[in-house]
Amino acid sequence: MFSLDDNYILVNYHYVENPRPGKSGIHPCSIIEFEKQMEFLSKNYKIVSIPEVFNSSKENITGKFCAITFDDGLKDQYENAFPVLKKYDISATFFPITSTLSNRIPPTHKLHVLLSISSAEEISNIFSNFIDKFYPDLKTIYSIPKDKRIYSRRLHEDILTANLKETLISLNYDIKNRFLRYCFKMFHLDEKSISKEIFMSEEELKKISKEGMNIGGHSHGHYSMEAVNPDFIKKDIQLSCEILSEMLDNYSRIYSYTHGHNSNSGIKILTELGFEYGVTTQQRGFGKTEDPFLLPRYDSNDIKLVAEQ
Repeated sequence: MFSLDDNYILVNYHYVENPRPGKSGIHPCSIIEFEKQMEFLSKNYKIVSIPEVFNSSKENITGKFCAITFDDGLKDQYENAFPVLKKYDISATFFPITSTLSNRIPPTHKLHVLLSISSAEEISNIFSNFIDKFYPDLKTIYSIPKDKRIYSRRLHEDILTANLKETLISLNYDIKNRFLRYCFKMFHLDEKSISKEIFMSEEELKKISKEGMNIGGHSHGHYSMEAVNPDFIKKDIQLSCEILSEMLDNYSRIYSYTHGHNSNSGIKILTELGFEYGVTTQQRGFGKTEDPFLLPRYDSNDIKLVAEQ
C-alpha cells in the first residue's frame, strides 16, 4: 500500500475521464481526481523521469522522487490528462499500443467495449457457447468460474468480471481474436470508428512528444508475454519499435509490460533491442537494489487513498 514514507515511486494511469453511460466497462480516474493527484504528488515529490527515479534510489539520494506514466495511448489521456500535466509542468511517460495507430482495437480494449454495452455474465455465456460451438475439446480448459477467483488479482472487480478478463488474457491469441470478432459482429460494432474514439492519433502522439512528454514501448498488439512464445514477442516488439522510430524523432527505451506480465525471455529480448528499463504493475515503492527491468508502479487508486486523508 502506498505511503508518503516511500521516497522513490512511479505512478501509472490508464483512463482519465469522468464516468459516463456507454463506458461502464472501464474504471477511470475522473478529471477532477487526476488533477488532485497531480497537485498532491507535485507538493510531496519532485516529479522526474523514470531513469531519474531509478538512479536516485540506486544512489540513495536524499529527497522524494516520482515519475508519472500512462499505459495504452488513450485519447482521454491527450484530451484530459495532458492539459493538467502542462498546468503543473510535469513531464510524463506515455506507453502507446502501436496497432491502434492503424485503427485496430487490442483484445483487452475490445472487452472493455463489450462490457460497456453488456454484462460480464452475458459475455461469459457467449464465450461458453462460442467454445462449445468451435472448440468443444477445450471446454474444460476454458471454463470461467463464477464463484471463485482464478487469481488473487483484480480485486477491485467482481469475481466473474475478473475471471473473464484473466481467461481472455491467457487464451491462445488466434482463438481470442476469433471470439472478439465474433462478439463485435454479434453486437454490430465497427472497430475502426471505435478505435478512433478511444486511442490517440499519430498527430496527437507527435504533439505530446514535441511538448516534452516521453514515449515508450508497450507492444504492437498488446499480448501478454505469458500467452505467446518468444518469437512472437520479439516480432511484436520490433514492429512497435519500427513504428515509433518512424513517427518520432526520439522515443524512450523504456518498456511497459502488457498486463504487467513479464518473462525472462521477454526481458532478454528487450535488452537485445536496446531497452534499458521495464515497468510492471507491482504496487510498491523502489528499493535500492531494484532490477531496472522490473520497476514497480503504484496505481492511481493507491494514490487516491492517501491523497484524500
